[in-house]
Amino acid sequence: MYISLVGNIWHTYFNCYVIDFCLIETYKGSNLFEKVVLRRAESGSAITLGDIAEAALFYQNVHLVLDYCTLNGLVKNIGMPDLLSFLSRPNISAVYCEETLGTKTEKHGSTETHQFIAFMLAGDQEVGQLNSRKKRLEYIIERQGYTKKQARRFAEKFRNIVPIKKVSDDYFVEGGVVSSAWNDVTNHDFVHEAIRCVLEKELGCKLINPDFFFRVLPSNPTFQIRTNLDFDSINSFRKEKGISQELISPANFINNLLEARADTVFSSHYGGEFYASEITSSIIRIKHNELLKRAGINSAELKNFNEIVLDGVPSIKEIINSGSRDFSEFLKLLDKSQKFRDWTQGVNPDEKLVKAYFRDVTAEGLGGKVPVKVLRYVLGSVVSAVEPVTGTVASAADNFLTEKILGGWRPSHFIERKLKPFLDK
Repeated sequence: MYISLVGNIWHTYFNCYVIDFCLIETYKGSNLFEKVVLRRAESGSAITLGDIAEAALFYQNVHLVLDYCTLNGLVKNIGMPDLLSFLSRPNISAVYCEETLGTKTEKHGSTETHQFIAFMLAGDQEVGQLNSRKKRLEYIIERQGYTKKQARRFAEKFRNIVPIKKVSDDYFVEGGVVSSAWNDVTNHDFVHEAIRCVLEKELGCKLINPDFFFRVLPSNPTFQIRTNLDFDSINSFRKEKGISQELISPANFINNLLEARADTVFSSHYGGEFYASEITSSIIRIKHNELLKRAGINSAELKNFNEIVLDGVPSIKEIINSGSRDFSEFLKLLDKSQKFRDWTQGVNPDEKLVKAYFRDVTAEGLGGKVPVKVLRYVLGSVVSAVEPVTGTVASAADNFLTEKILGGWRPSHFIERKLKPFLDK
């Protein structure tokens, strides 16, 4: 495979996501688990099947931002029939952005210049130039073992379901994502704090030299980087800690600013909660801390739910990513989850998911099916509700324990009869 500008050095995060639910834009009064947008994993890599499965099971609406790397991985891992079936669901949507964002580095003697770019697949040595979207899409599908006839049919179905857009034009932001990111690198204070965030994730706070500097010298559309960071030592540390064998450079660090800008643009365009990498989330918070007040809320809620309600079995993300269950099996489970997803979407944003769950299943009693770990959690909630003056239990907490639901569907029906058996393979 080759791309349109051969011979340059490309700094991207193809092989690069613990999920950070980065909420760029919130809507007052919106419910928990209403809508989520997925683009990257916490490590910066393409979205995993486990990430998609977990989002689809808990959220009312899921939107995928696909690029070449992500789409190629999905076709490879679950196949076109299951992918098309998943994308055709009424609560699932996607956009395909052919272009990949990256930082191009060119050497001129001992000097390096860098440039933010959006590039895409141009062709292959065997098939030649791929001059149309249709051909490029068919190429991705054919590479995974499908015949030309199958590739044409699947590509046409994909294009009917998923719109194809460019990050370099005005569709998502005026001037394109690359042009929008240029304003970030010209802000010296922002660059310094953003690189500090990157260093904290790469090295840890204690290993950062407080006197480090990382400066960008702009000369639109290119820029140079001046820094006193020792990248030989940084790469040795990464290798020693088993983080990665891949060597990184100043361009890798600055590329995080481009990715953070892209995440901001996409989240602003689509609204809802936004999956972002751990590093880009930290960078976004430098500028948009007030907009991120609810960032991570749903991530914490899901973690608590997995630890307490699903105690003793893996999470949906773990079971899918491990290969213990394949995606076609998950789709059958998803078909039976609508009432459960309606329930999660109706949970008040100011209420804890676990508390809401056990409030709504108390008709079955706190004994029997409810594990000891859960009982401790609920009783802990009651203790915290003790009225400080009289020492009596507040009526709200008392109602939490005693209120009964008079029958009908409960979230425990799905958890105990469908989800746990699926996870406890």
